[in-house]
Amino acid sequence: MIDSGPRPVGIGVRTWLTAAAVFAGAYVLWLVLAGTLSAFVLLFTGILIAAALRPIANRLGARMPFGIAVGLTFGGAIVIAALIAYILIAPLGVEIQRLVQAIPGYVNSLKDQLVAAERFLKDYELSKQFAGAVANGAGGAFSSVGAHLLAGPALIAAIFGNAIIILLLAVGWMLSSDDLERFTLSLLPQTAGRDWKAAFDTIGVRLSAYVKGIVINGTIVGVTMGGAVAILGVPYALLLGFVVAVFQAIPMVGAVISGPVILLVVLATSGWVKMLIVLAIFTVVQIVDQNVLSPIIFGQRVQLSFLLIIFSTVVGGMLLGIPGAFLAVPAAAVLQVIVVQIVAPALRRANHVGDA
Repeated sequence: MIDSGPRPVGIGVRTWLTAAAVFAGAYVLWLVLAGTLSAFVLLFTGILIAAALRPIANRLGARMPFGIAVGLTFGGAIVIAALIAYILIAPLGVEIQRLVQAIPGYVNSLKDQLVAAERFLKDYELSKQFAGAVANGAGGAFSSVGAHLLAGPALIAAIFGNAIIILLLAVGWMLSSDDLERFTLSLLPQTAGRDWKAAFDTIGVRLSAYVKGIVINGTIVGVTMGGAVAILGVPYALLLGFVVAVFQAIPMVGAVISGPVILLVVLATSGWVKMLIVLAIFTVVQIVDQNVLSPIIFGQRVQLSFLLIIFSTVVGGMLLGIPGAFLAVPAAAVLQVIVVQIVAPALRRANHVGDA
């Protein structure tokens, strides 16, 4: 008998329908997850706030019912936040409005500054085109940000609504997290339950230390840079200091984002000399922060490698934009604890049993 080779395999209608159903299900699942990502962002933000305030609530809870302690803790936090907002919002709004209105003039000034710096090039037209491209790009970015900041009532309503949701989630998490933890641990074997209990405690300590450290660190660095810029007579000192303080919430990466913004504004408003002075001050502040200030503030309770910080920030930013970049590092800290205290010991035990 002559072998005619492999026969073609036919794909039936049922196989095609099954494959289509699988792909359709995966697509629907992706849509559901994409639609709920914003809700998870709000939830995780609430968990971070609850973790930061939990030590205060625990100390108060030793003297009174825990529910009252939680109410007093969040009430005090709301009062402090309202006072800070009352002090900062009006002057920040004025500076933002002035900056947005002056952007066209600053774009031209930035273009002139860059042209002056590029005159040593033989091709003068090339230097003008380069300076124009940089200046127009910076102006477009500032205009886009300004348009969002000046969106008016809709933006204020969205921020206020999200703040209320985050506050409710934080209160709910603090009140129910102990019961949720006990229920979760009751489903696990005794040995695994002890490991997860230790992991939960470590996560709580690290998230609390992280949030407190970010607030303290951002305040110190922001006030330092804002004060330095104000002493130099650069406009928008409060706004620039606020930008630096906010982006300090992204360890190691935030300075890479805020630095160029600050320098471009200083260059456009005050020229090369003050820009170079601000660059020197900003560099010194960041070096002192990374090598002296941050180790003191964070201590050994927040242990993240540089690679993990960079990778998590990139992934978070790609998935969720700016909110993802801000929340990526604490999320990575949680995953690191689970891997180090749960997954890795389980794998070691499994390998030990296999070798035996």
